[in-house]
Amino acid sequence: MEWIRSQDQALPHFKSSVLTIGNFDGVHRGHQKLMKELITQARTDEAPSVVCTFRPHPRTVLKPSEPYARMFDYRDQAEVMAPLGIDYLIEEKFSKDFSLMSATQFMEDYIEKIFHPLHLVIGYDFNFGKSREGNADFLEDFCKRKKWKLTIVGAYEQDGQIVSSSLIRKLLEHGDLKKAEEYLGRPFYLRGPVRLGYQRGRTLGVPTANISPEIDFVPRQGVYFSWAYLNEKKYPSITNIGYNPTFEQADSYLKVETHLFNFEEDIYGEHLKVELCQFHRDEIKFASFDLLKTQIYKDLSLGKSYFGIE
Repeated sequence: MEWIRSQDQALPHFKSSVLTIGNFDGVHRGHQKLMKELITQARTDEAPSVVCTFRPHPRTVLKPSEPYARMFDYRDQAEVMAPLGIDYLIEEKFSKDFSLMSATQFMEDYIEKIFHPLHLVIGYDFNFGKSREGNADFLEDFCKRKKWKLTIVGAYEQDGQIVSSSLIRKLLEHGDLKKAEEYLGRPFYLRGPVRLGYQRGRTLGVPTANISPEIDFVPRQGVYFSWAYLNEKKYPSITNIGYNPTFEQADSYLKVETHLFNFEEDIYGEHLKVELCQFHRDEIKFASFDLLKTQIYKDLSLGKSYFGIE
């Protein structure tokens, strides 16, 4: 799969394509259903399968006071799509100019001129263009005039629920990792570089890797049992996501702190991926350092039991 970022690279010349358009945050099972249909139709039409997505999320441009916090970074999007068999992932810069285009302008001045689609494959809830005027009815009429084929993919349902990014976000905000994983088709994780923290864990004999996540989305704050991935190796770990309320400071910021069991290496500057396995408890403000220390050692003991570590 070729991953083309329009901010850094020129878009390829497409003689034809089978195209889908959307944000695809999480590339969950609903998105994967659409991608499979896209690939099937691309093979039938003997044209490349193309996914066009936008960066940043349109809401971040249209409502800067309410920016969209993605569950996963853009690299994850490419990593999940590539094994599915997508030929091209186009990451287009979303701007105010894009937002002001009418649905017809968007289709004629951008989609038609760049991608020359033979076939559009879209989700049932897809809307685009100024005031979101571009909907299924608009596309049916537009594609008929252009003699393009159009496939509208229905919702993916599981447990009587329509699987969506917003539903998965709510599950993660409640700490329901199991159900979120079922709908995503993979575990939820955070990743980023390891940076120097306050080193309080070291004073407790429980050193932590403090990572700076490459996304803004925050799952339920608290303590998790987790897997930490470092240089293609996997380590059982325990992770705290929160603000360390026992040590409140004026500059408090959200921290993701992971203790790798039976691990003593210095990994500052390395990239760490932390896969959340099970929510253990909420973050608590303790009345004293000693009470915090007692709780941490209880957490460590339960974490070791979870992973079957002596």
